[in-house]
Amino acid sequence: MESIVGKILCDRYRVIEQLNQNRFSSVFIAEPLDSSDGGQCQIERLQPNYDSEVLGARSWQKILQAFMTQGNIIKNISQHPQIPRLLAFFECDREFYLVREFIAGDNLEQKLAEGLLNEAEAISWLKEILGVLSFVHQADIIHLNIQPSSLIQHQNGQKFLSNFSSVKNTIFFDKNLFKVVGDDDFHPPEQKEGNPDFSTDIYALGKTIIYALTGKVSECIRSSADTSGEDNNGVVADIKPELADILNKMVSSPSQRYQSASEVLEELDFDREVVTLPPPVFTNFNPPVASPKSRKKNKLPDGYAAKSKQKIIWLLLALPFAVALVIVGIGINRNSYNNFKIYSNDNYEFEIKYPQDWSSRNLEDPITGEVVVFSSDTETATDSYQESLYITVEYLPSATTTLEEYTQTVFERIKQARGRDVEVYQDRKTKIGKYPARRVIYSREENGLQLRQMETFTIKEDKVYVAIYTAERAKFSKFLKTAKKMIASWKIE
Repeated sequence: MESIVGKILCDRYRVIEQLNQNRFSSVFIAEPLDSSDGGQCQIERLQPNYDSEVLGARSWQKILQAFMTQGNIIKNISQHPQIPRLLAFFECDREFYLVREFIAGDNLEQKLAEGLLNEAEAISWLKEILGVLSFVHQADIIHLNIQPSSLIQHQNGQKFLSNFSSVKNTIFFDKNLFKVVGDDDFHPPEQKEGNPDFSTDIYALGKTIIYALTGKVSECIRSSADTSGEDNNGVVADIKPELADILNKMVSSPSQRYQSASEVLEELDFDREVVTLPPPVFTNFNPPVASPKSRKKNKLPDGYAAKSKQKIIWLLLALPFAVALVIVGIGINRNSYNNFKIYSNDNYEFEIKYPQDWSSRNLEDPITGEVVVFSSDTETATDSYQESLYITVEYLPSATTTLEEYTQTVFERIKQARGRDVEVYQDRKTKIGKYPARRVIYSREENGLQLRQMETFTIKEDKVYVAIYTAERAKFSKFLKTAKKMIASWKIE
C-alpha cells in the first residue's frame, strides 16, 4: 500500500512519520494545519481486507454508514479523561482514517520490553483500566481489543485505554476477520466464536496483566508463595495469592468469570488495613442460677431461663467488639482528613475541609455568586494551569425550583457558554451532606488549554450551592479524588 508520509489528508492533517503497521492498519504521526502551538495527533489508516473496486454500491453505503455511526459513538465516550480523544474520523478515496489525540508516552507492550511489571505496578494498571472499563460498559460498549498495545501510560504516569475495535469491525466486516482483529492471544473463546459480552473485556485485561507479570501468555497464574507443589499448574509470579486468585477468576470460563469491572475493583482492595481486635477476657464468670422456687413462681417454660442467660452472655461478649469497632470507625474518619483544614462561611452557613497544601481565597462576588476558591499547590514553575475548586452560592428565581430543573439549566448554560462542541460525559446523582445533589462532568477549552470540569450542586430553600472542580485534562484524574473528598466534607447548615 502506498505510503502517505508527507501528504496532507482532508486538507487538514500533514502526515509526518509512520509509527507502526500490521495487517489491519498503519499508524502515523501528523500535525493539524490549523494548530498554532505545533501540537501533534495520531492518525490510523485502516486497511480493509477486500477489493473496494468490485464492492457493490449498496454494500459500500452500508459500510460507510456503519463506520460513521460507530465513529460518533467512540467520539462521545472519548470525552473520558483516560481515553485518547477521537478528534475526527473520515473516509477518503474509499480508505478510512481515525484521528486521535497523541498521548506522549509508551504503551504497555513497549514498557514490557524494558522489564516485567511487579505486583504494585500490576495492581495500578488493573485499577486504572478497570475504572475506564466501568465507564465504557455503562455506555453499552465492549472494547474487544484489550492487549498490551492498547494500554498506554502518559509521561506523567496517567494510564489510558485506546484502540477500540467497534469502528474497525464495521470495516473488517468478514465474519472470520471480526473474530481476530487485534492479537488473538488475548481473546477469550466466546469472542473467537463471535459471541462477546462485557466479561470478554475482563478476560482480555486479566490475560494481559498475567502476561505483563510473567512474559508468558497463560490462563492460569500462581503466587510464588503458593506451596501446594503443583509446579505445572500455570505460570508463577512474585505476587500475593489474593492477586493470583483475582487474575485466575478474570480469565476463567464465562459462567465463573467476573461479570463487571466494579466486581473486580471491589476485590482488589484485599490490601486494605484490617483491624484485628483481641477477644474479651472474662475471669471466673459464673452467671447466677435461678432457684427451683423462683422458676416455679414465674411459671417460665422449660429451657426459657437457659436461653435468656445465653443471650445475656452473648451480648456481654459482643459489647467490647461493638465499642472497639465504634472507636476504630471514629479514628479512621478522623485520620482521613488529617492533613486538611476547615474553611467556614457564616454568611452562607457552611463549612468545608481542604488540603493544607492548597490555598484558599475569599471572593464574595455578588454577581457571579462565587464565595471562595481553593487552589492546588503549583507543582513546577512550568505549570500552565492551577487546579482549583470554586464554591458558588446563587439565589434561585423561585424557591420551588427542583434539582432536576436546575440541572437542565446547567446543561443549557454549558452549551451557551462553551459552544456546541462541548459534550457532557457524566451526569450522576449524589449527595452533599444530607441534601440530594447532582454531579456533571464535561470538557472545555480555555486559552488553548484542554480542561475538564466537574460541577456538583445541591439546592437548599431558595439557594443553590455549587462546587466546581477544574483541571487540565491530563491531570483531571490526579486531583479528582481530592476534589471529591473536599466535596464529601462539605456541611451546609
